[in-house]
Amino acid sequence: MMIRRVVAAAMVSVGVVGCGSGGPSLVPVHGVVTLNGKPLEGAAVSFLPDAENKEGMPGEDITGPSGNYKAMTRGRSGLAVGKYKVQISKLPAASATSEQFKEDPFMASLSTSGPDAAKTKKKAPGSEKIEQMFDREVPPGGGQIDFDVKAAEPAKP
Repeated sequence: MMIRRVVAAAMVSVGVVGCGSGGPSLVPVHGVVTLNGKPLEGAAVSFLPDAENKEGMPGEDITGPSGNYKAMTRGRSGLAVGKYKVQISKLPAASATSEQFKEDPFMASLSTSGPDAAKTKKKAPGSEKIEQMFDREVPPGGGQIDFDVKAAEPAKP
């Protein structure tokens, strides 16, 4: 009976170890995302493999308070070597008006949309959607890849 338990435990541990090692070799990739030179917190950094990058798989992370990120691929740290399209995106910050109605989604949507919303609200910093694409190549050793997103100039009346 004891031998059966030992054999069963060994088979389970071999199965668990084998599960996480599939896929291409990954190299560590990290960096900093800035918005006009200032750290951009809470931005999604998505690495999408270029068509010629046959080994590549999508990787991603969310930037921290200093704009820092560490790319992950399917729960593993790093990216496959090759060319990528990198999308940096961030949704607008919640407005104070919508905070009043955080328990009532219907009222929150009314307070941030509609014909009078544009007249009564001023654009606050961080209230604009950010989305920009970059072409980057992950070198064989990995390393630091930084991005500086440029905010759109406000329209002049």
